[in-house]
Amino acid sequence: MRERQHVWLGPDATTFAEPCEACLATHEPLSAYAVLVSGTLRRDADVGFTTCRRGHRIVVHRVGRRAFAVVR
Repeated sequence: MRERQHVWLGPDATTFAEPCEACLATHEPLSAYAVLVSGTLRRDADVGFTTCRRGHRIVVHRVGRRAFAVVR
């Protein structure tokens, strides 16, 4: 079993399109479209999950979120 796959998004990103590493590792003849995983992550979410067309799970993380200070 393969390690869990991760996609990392910047603080303002809401969409992504990345190849599925598990599909690429099979060395089967697949089109570039078949291995491409695309999706969205709400701007207020820090983590999400998606699955490629062949069923491999992918974790989507948000990094570099800006900290907001509360001023009173």
